[in-house]
Amino acid sequence: MKPLFITGTDTGIGKTVVSMGLCAFLSLRRGMNVGVMKPFESGLTKGGQGAGPRDSVLLREASGSADSLKKITPYAFEAPLAPEVAAELEGRAIDIDSIDRIYRGFSKMHDVVVIEGAGGVLVPIKKDFFYADLISRWNAPTIIVSRLGLGTINHTLLTSRFLQSKGIDIAGVILNDAGSEADIASQTNPGVLKRYLCAPFLGVFPHLAGVAEKAMDRERLADAFEKNIDTAAILRFL
Repeated sequence: MKPLFITGTDTGIGKTVVSMGLCAFLSLRRGMNVGVMKPFESGLTKGGQGAGPRDSVLLREASGSADSLKKITPYAFEAPLAPEVAAELEGRAIDIDSIDRIYRGFSKMHDVVVIEGAGGVLVPIKKDFFYADLISRWNAPTIIVSRLGLGTINHTLLTSRFLQSKGIDIAGVILNDAGSEADIASQTNPGVLKRYLCAPFLGVFPHLAGVAEKAMDRERLADAFEKNIDTAAILRFL
């Protein structure tokens, strides 16, 4: 089993969309048994009364996994906050060892486990323990997802250089087009990042209408990922 961790430069930049594309590609185009984890999901109230971990449902459907949502997302919080803060508000304690056990169980069941973070690498999970620490703990090669558009160069380079300083393998960087961007920043982002990144630039994942609201056709996701992303660079880590 090999893990792949999907992190981002910020919240709301399309990590789940890109993760869905990756899961669909690996399962449908490469014939892999794909497991997924989103260990922490916050902001359940945004989905209305009785809302559950929406991102986890989308990841599971895109991957074809039949794993329990309670294991895919052991910690789901009402408030749209960092796990440490959300857990404090709800009076809950986060047990990293329990998440380790789930991860090890998935590692025995699947060819690859795609793990999606929340926010960025320095979002705190619990006191003095950040997402970067979880990535290091699981020795997971990491894909950085960035927003296509103005400001992304600074955010992407900061994230990639921090991960490198921690000795974390970066499988590559994917820019997500959240809205068919066509401004000059979006047009020049790929070239500038290729110039300065010390990690592979994997491509631009295209805008797919409706992907954030409901599960999509897995074939469409797999096609979008295969046609626009350097999948060979990712597969070298698996």
